[in-house]
This record gives sequence, structure tokens and C-alpha cells, in this order.
Amino acid sequence: MRSHGILRGAALVGLAMTMASGCRTGQVDSNVERTREPAWPPEDPRVRFERVLLTERDVIGSKFFARLAGKPPQPLFERPFGVAWHGEDLVVTDPGAGRIVRLERAGKMIRRSSPNVLSGPIGVDVCAAGIVVADARSGRVGLFDDQLRLVRWLAEDLQRPTGVACVPEGVAVVETGAHRLVILMEDGSVRLIGQRGNASGEFNFPTAITFDGDSLWVGDTLNFRIQMIDIQTGKGEERFGRIGDAPGETPRIKDLAVDAFGRVWVSDAYLDVVSLFDTSGNYLMGVGQKGSQDGQFSFPTGIAIHSDGRVAVVDSLNRRVQILRIEGREDDSRATR
Repeated sequence: MRSHGILRGAALVGLAMTMASGCRTGQVDSNVERTREPAWPPEDPRVRFERVLLTERDVIGSKFFARLAGKPPQPLFERPFGVAWHGEDLVVTDPGAGRIVRLERAGKMIRRSSPNVLSGPIGVDVCAAGIVVADARSGRVGLFDDQLRLVRWLAEDLQRPTGVACVPEGVAVVETGAHRLVILMEDGSVRLIGQRGNASGEFNFPTAITFDGDSLWVGDTLNFRIQMIDIQTGKGEERFGRIGDAPGETPRIKDLAVDAFGRVWVSDAYLDVVSLFDTSGNYLMGVGQKGSQDGQFSFPTGIAIHSDGRVAVVDSLNRRVQILRIEGREDDSRATR
């Protein structure tokens, strides 16, 4: 998700990946001819697959000794979910392991949160004050420093908080179990937006959120739609999506983000695809399909867009993060800002 306002994260810089994109372990079999990298749409690419991050444990030679002993490499993640850019690094939540990890440019883990601090972290965003994480299982929202140490709890006793987004002078939290948004302001005040329902500005088990300009984009998951909410008034301004299994439908929204061209990226864990829409809800294209090869997904969840056009997508059941690259143009939806 993108950071904005007083809580804006550190300036995002280019991510220079060093691993090969054709293999999940970062190695390439020289005897196998590489296939053409996926591009969407293939005849006039707007999005390309770039690489898969290294996602095996690599702590002081442990991977070397495991292979020497004939043991298979251990995955870094148990069940990754959320993702946010932190400069050149990525912060990834792993509710399966009850922790957050920070990955450097090659995908190696450079640090992880202490055990027993988080039990089910889902949403994450990087703000000026620090790294904000929603812990769905404990009902808390925490602020962490760059070393992934807990600074303080920003909110407690929430009903399954999931998505988080930095907003001007605060943090927006999706309180899934209460079917509403909670805006935690820096001055300590709290705003509530929405209630259960299917009218404009109402929600049914929402899960995802991002902030763009003056609006919150919310994945209203069991209403099978995306809503744009005015952050000042709390009113719904736009909504689109519907249940189904055809391209452009939204049966299981897990995360969303808005790029510099105004395209709304939506991960769908039922369709195993990332769908792109314009801000009026017109379906533009789908990225990926079910599978475990490059550019394929199994239960895609978190999405984070870098200012240089790189897009990180958490490929949850494949236990990895894939990097795509935007090759859009100004005529896609709106001019680059």
C-alpha cells in the first residue's frame, strides 16, 4: 500500500534485484532454456513479470548445511499475507508464523519480529512514524520500528483488524469483524466509518484498504465489490465489482492498490489472479493465472506498488513474493503524477 500525509513513509527508491527470475531459489539450471517472461496483455504489454524473490531460509549458512545433509531447503514463510515497500526492502506479514519479516533486495531475510509479539499479522503499511501492522488474531494494531521492534500498540480490542493504510495525520484500519473502518488519528482521536450493509458506504466483512489522494479504496469482500470512500465525509463515492468467476469479477478480494496511472489493482484469492480496473470500475485486464510457475499465483493476497513501477504481490500458498513491473503509459487512465 502507498503511504501518504504526515505518516508518509521513507522515500521509496529503486529495487535492484540480483537473483534470476526463472527459479524460486534464485538459481538457474543452465540446461533448461528459459521461457519468455509473461507479459500482460502479450500483444501490447502494460505489465510484465520481473522475478520471484528468494524465499528460503538463509541464516549463517544454514541452507548450505541443510543441503549438505540432504535435507530440502526450508521455506522462509509459512503463510505470507501482507506486503509493503520500505525503501529498497519489503516488509511481509506471515500470520502462519505469527511474525513480520523484512527482506532485502535479493529476497533474503535481514530481520524478523520477536516471537510472541504478534499472533496473526495481516495488513502492513510503512508510515513516517514507523511500520504499522494489524494483528487480526489479537485484535490489535501495532507500531514497529525499522528493526521490527514493537514501539507501542496503537489500538486494542478491535474485532479482527485486517487491512491498514497510512492517511494524513493518522492510520486507517479495516475492522473486519465490526464491518467498518477505524481512523486512528495522531492526536489520539478515533473516527469510525461505516456499518454492516450493502448500501453505499456500508460494508460486509471488508478486508483490504489503500489511500489515494483524498479517498480510501476498500475491498468490501463479502459484498464482492470495491468501494471508494471520501476520507473527509466518510461517504461512498464509487463502487464496482460482483460475485462470479469470469474475468473482471471479484469473488474473493484480498488486497488492492492504486498505481500512478490511476489503475486499481485487486488480488483475488478465488480466481488466483490480479485484476486491473480504472477508477470508474471498468475492467482493464487480468494478470496471472492459477499455478506455481513464474507469473502464476496460488491464493494471491498482499499488493504493494513502488514509485518506480515495481509491484510486489504475495503469492501466499506458493509461499513467495513475486515482482511485476508496470509498463503502462499516460493514456492508460490518467497521467503520471
